[in-house]
Amino acid sequence: MGAIGEWQRGPVIGRGATATVSIATDRRTGELFAVKSVDVSRAGELRREQSVLSALSSPFVVPCAGSDVSADGMRYDLFLEYAPGGSLADEIKRCGGRCEEPLIRSRVGDVLRGLAHVHAAGIAHCDIKGRNVLVGADGRAMLADFGCARWTAEDGCCNAVTIRGTPMFLAPEAARGEEQGKAADIWAVGCTVIEMATGAAPWPRFADPVAALHHVARSGEIPESPAWLSDEGRDFLARCLVRDPTERWTAEQLLDHPFVAAAAVASPSNPTSKAAQIGQRVSPKSVLDERVWEDTSTDFDTAVALAPADRLRALSAGASVPPPDWTWSVDGGWISVCGRTDDDHDATPSPRHGVVGGGEEAAAAPELVIIPGGDERAAADDHGDGGASSHCSWLRRVG
Repeated sequence: MGAIGEWQRGPVIGRGATATVSIATDRRTGELFAVKSVDVSRAGELRREQSVLSALSSPFVVPCAGSDVSADGMRYDLFLEYAPGGSLADEIKRCGGRCEEPLIRSRVGDVLRGLAHVHAAGIAHCDIKGRNVLVGADGRAMLADFGCARWTAEDGCCNAVTIRGTPMFLAPEAARGEEQGKAADIWAVGCTVIEMATGAAPWPRFADPVAALHHVARSGEIPESPAWLSDEGRDFLARCLVRDPTERWTAEQLLDHPFVAAAAVASPSNPTSKAAQIGQRVSPKSVLDERVWEDTSTDFDTAVALAPADRLRALSAGASVPPPDWTWSVDGGWISVCGRTDDDHDATPSPRHGVVGGGEEAAAAPELVIIPGGDERAAADDHGDGGASSHCSWLRRVG
């Protein structure tokens, strides 16, 4: 994907809390690409995402071709490769709700190749899941949506930092607010394998992501491996889903695991063989076809309606240590932090939807942001599953 010159914006293919994603055409070359746009006052997260992507160069990471500010100075645009295959979440649906093991092996191999490159650059993605992995026109899987990514040298190698991501995919140490680094990405890879194999996020018995987050942090359990996976597949998951982050395998080590290595031998990483795996999918022939990739799912919507106090109560319920002396009244001390001023704004965070890079969608699961050291924030951010910053959240100082 080359530099973008004069271009024309096409239809919107995704919306998040603060960002929209449109398909666009380079007027000089006719090439399609995706444009993620936010109000210029909210451009900080997209600028951060661009800075991370500019440090990466891998066929397994979605390319960024730069950014621009609109002529009227009101909109910040980030240019990304258009991925006509959509996200892995879309692919799971096309496969009837679960993927067969050969496809899982192939896709997870690409994810690990992308992660190995990202980790070698000193970056942790921090929100690996099906909706943040895109399938390109040649069949390659690419890591996308680096809105949560951080440099691992920051904040003492990710210790005592703000934890962000999707609750169902968070590693135990991240769920506890301790650290979120490269090892947490490996846990999320295991969760993504489960997602591809079952069509659902890990911990399916929890309808409330916050309750799941507490369970991950304190229970001592790991997600259950799908029974139909091969012995190699279950062993692979056992290397990823280790509660002690120091015992998890690295992306480089996992690339040598038979679950992935055998797939690489059977189907070398070349565009032709990968494209054959999605040969039955109809690729868009023009910008008018793009809506076939738009997702309208409302996964985890039931959790979004929880009041902030209820979310924090659910998080602390059943803890093995006495809970903090929090005041649960929502009438005093809560500050509404919103980016919209329209009269019909709802005080409840909305689920995050969006398509990034032409197929990367925001998971509808709400995000819980944990700020160790005093602040607790229940938020519905639109990065990872959508790629934009928080639209509306509640913040209360509790210590």
